[in-house]
Amino acid sequence: MKQADRAKRNADGLRIYVMAFTSGGLKTAERLSGIFSQWQDAEARFFAPARIMEAADDLEASAAARASGEPAESSAFSSSSLAEFTSLAFAEADHIIYIGAAGIAVRAIAPHIKSKDTDPGVIVMDEKAVYVIPILSGHIGGANELALDLARALGAQAVITTATDVNGVIAIDSWATENCMKIDRIGNIKHISSAVLENRKVKVYTQCRGSFAGQKAHELTGLHKGFENLESLDSPNPPESSGSDVPLVVITDSHSLIEDVRKRFPEALVLIPCVTFAGMGCRKDIDFLPAKELFDQALTELDLDVRAIRSINSVDLKKDEKALLMLAEKYGIEFKTFSAEELMEAELHTDAEMSHSELVSRVAGAGNVCERAAVMGAVMGATGSESDIYIIMKKTKRNGVTIAVSCI
Repeated sequence: MKQADRAKRNADGLRIYVMAFTSGGLKTAERLSGIFSQWQDAEARFFAPARIMEAADDLEASAAARASGEPAESSAFSSSSLAEFTSLAFAEADHIIYIGAAGIAVRAIAPHIKSKDTDPGVIVMDEKAVYVIPILSGHIGGANELALDLARALGAQAVITTATDVNGVIAIDSWATENCMKIDRIGNIKHISSAVLENRKVKVYTQCRGSFAGQKAHELTGLHKGFENLESLDSPNPPESSGSDVPLVVITDSHSLIEDVRKRFPEALVLIPCVTFAGMGCRKDIDFLPAKELFDQALTELDLDVRAIRSINSVDLKKDEKALLMLAEKYGIEFKTFSAEELMEAELHTDAEMSHSELVSRVAGAGNVCERAAVMGAVMGATGSESDIYIIMKKTKRNGVTIAVSCI
């Protein structure tokens, strides 16, 4: 599953695909349809095997005919085999819900499982909606949270089996996802989770821009007392060095530091805050290479890991610009565009002074695209706890392409 596709889906709202195995499951799926219709950020699609749908349609049509003498409305379900549904859902959905036997669902998803940071959240429910069971991507994929929400709405029992949740301690991957952080070396999560479950100390070293800059471990919302601040990675007897069994979390957006940590602390968990936003403009039909070269140059000058960029932003005139679309696709970054009127509101959200070009103003409707787009991308990406927006790279131009970078 491509990260850019997932980023686009998340911007549009959660896509939830539901598969009912039985006629009883269809009734539960209809209950889910009513629940999802009240969720503003949910787009749900419903599927069932053809034989189940045909039997249900016959019963519905018969009942409708007896009641009113008129044909029943067509079903809102799509017909699909289990294999076809699972392939489609893994390619497109953020969450997958199977209504039926867990064993059937497990066998269906097994060939599609890739990685916990890209797999969708998968839930199994029985046809009576007694139990709601997350079976894949409980933390990063959000299956645990969705299962709890559905259980409350249905009056069902959520069956959560992940060790951190059962023991009531923090799941570092869930914490990272909630705080919009990317995870480097996903396999290292286990070292932190094991330490937390065993009540061992975890050291936290922070070196990054934006809302997490300068924060010590006890200042990071949601981390409990078992996480302690580490002032320097060069301190005597640092975590994971000889004679130390203290696991390490490093929070940084620095590309060079990430590479250093990988070499020196192979079991450390690196979390990358996604608090930077690129704004870009370009000549019409510019080649991909100049756009990529300037983007890469900006990352190098800022010593910024590409995963720290939450979105690439531009004016809506560039919504179909192939070079920018290809750049976003290559790096798995969401691409957003704004109208000229929206770009002109950038000053309302930052104290940074914007550069101005009369030529750009005549063509795009705003005197600067890249700086304004970077700021408006940050506005759209900010949460309630993120308020200040800074421009950390002013407009830079090269070979018909412009770029600026903002930070929250």
